[in-house]
Amino acid sequence: MLIKLHGTRGSIPQPADTSKYGGNTSCCEVLTDDMQIILDTGTGFQNVQLDTKRTSIILYSHFHHDHIQGLPFNGSVFAHQEDIFLSSALVNRSVLRNLIQTYFSGGYFPVDIVTILKQLKFSNISTIQKMLAPNLGLEVFELNHPGGSMGYSLQTSRGKFTYLLDNEYLEEQLPFLLKFVEGSDFVLWDGMFTDHELANGRKGWGHSSIEQACSFAELAEIKKLAISHHSPARTDQELDMLSETLTSDKVSFAIQNTEVTI
Repeated sequence: MLIKLHGTRGSIPQPADTSKYGGNTSCCEVLTDDMQIILDTGTGFQNVQLDTKRTSIILYSHFHHDHIQGLPFNGSVFAHQEDIFLSSALVNRSVLRNLIQTYFSGGYFPVDIVTILKQLKFSNISTIQKMLAPNLGLEVFELNHPGGSMGYSLQTSRGKFTYLLDNEYLEEQLPFLLKFVEGSDFVLWDGMFTDHELANGRKGWGHSSIEQACSFAELAEIKKLAISHHSPARTDQELDMLSETLTSDKVSFAIQNTEVTI
């Protein structure tokens, strides 16, 4: 399993002072022998090359702008002749289709991509799970985020990857999250804020903290955790300084364009 981080920024793209950790919004690509799975299509999705030799699947955690805005800005979507399956554990296929079509047509976008791109196939998450089985297990987890959000885990015989964006961590989540991530080789965690920022007006915004990531990683039976969904106000220099304060050897900050092999 190969994991590519195409977008590690939260909320809005940020090109200024982000050349190291990345300025594109959320997008993660997972490659197995026969599957290409894209988790969210933020602006980082523009750099994904759809694979003609693998089945391409897009899974959405939720539908806030920073997680969907890159979908029509990837040229390979228009050139791709094979089916592209879109799904989300948050909603059924009909709601998903309506959400994407509403956002990318009419008063919000100049082109009705759902009508034009016949290769976009909207599917229920149960259908995707059956497509992936038995070689790739897909599990889902309900997260704490305004409007809802879903976490995903992908597991093969060679390892496990868990995706946890966007989530405002609650203590009552702990036993369930520990079970969900158990055995993960790599976890992507929402650490948009610091504890200080959460305590000063950011509670209820739907995101976790850097310190919470470290505490959780030490309790969890995982190998590595990368903090992603960086605040658009956070510069490379600030993230470098914060990296010196991380209290778990398992934890680091996600860096755009890096690859992780499981």
